Amino acid sequence: MSLSKKYSSLRASASGGLQIFTLSVTLSATLSFSLSPQAQSMPAADVEKVSSSLDPHMQTLAPIERAIDYTDGRLYREQFDAACKSAREAINKSLADKSQAQNLAIVSDLDETLFDNRPFFQTIKSKNNDQIDWQAFEAWQATAAASPLKETKSLVSYARSKGLAVFLITGRMEKLRRVTIENLVKYGIAYDGLYMRASGDEQSAATMKSGYRKQIEDMGFKIVVNIGDQYSDLAGGHSIDCEKLPNKIYFIR
Repeated sequence: MSLSKKYSSLRASASGGLQIFTLSVTLSATLSFSLSPQAQSMPAADVEKVSSSLDPHMQTLAPIERAIDYTDGRLYREQFDAACKSAREAINKSLADKSQAQNLAIVSDLDETLFDNRPFFQTIKSKNNDQIDWQAFEAWQATAAASPLKETKSLVSYARSKGLAVFLITGRMEKLRRVTIENLVKYGIAYDGLYMRASGDEQSAATMKSGYRKQIEDMGFKIVVNIGDQYSDLAGGHSIDCEKLPNKIYFIR
């Protein structure tokens, strides 16, 4: 596939940037937190309202060193923990309704949601480089070296222990399926379906992912929780509860 990723910010990689479909990846110089909700729990219907009014330039931190350091801070940890706690509460609420507690499912994104890619981004920081080489990022993904983020791994395990099906929806290319499965198996992450971007698929992330969620619903599952680090992970409906995790490193429409 000839990939084509649109960059619209100061941190976009001009030469050798991984070209991924028609997503718009924005990495900006803003330092604002108050106008940039980074972790939110909301009904699926409210995601559209929030995501449509977002200023992409308010979603990231620059230089990238600041974005990486942010992940080591108290605010990031509190936001991440709160989203996972809220997701558990949504699961418990659905299970409490015995008339509806059948064929329940949870959907999770992978990168920066279940997989921790900070070791890769640290290499950018160590080189004092403020651009992300997206081809290098894909090469990193192919190493199957990403460790899991313990809170979301625990959430997925909890959902499974309660009888929910676990579906993973990622923007990773289909060609990375084997190494992605290898990475999941390495850390004992059990799941029931892995949805990836097909070769030649140039839909936006929001369109692709909502389409996959519809497929899951069409199989007869009710998606109780959808969790991800991008609003494009959540937009498009087909989930009762949506949990937005913080990510100041990059922004995908």
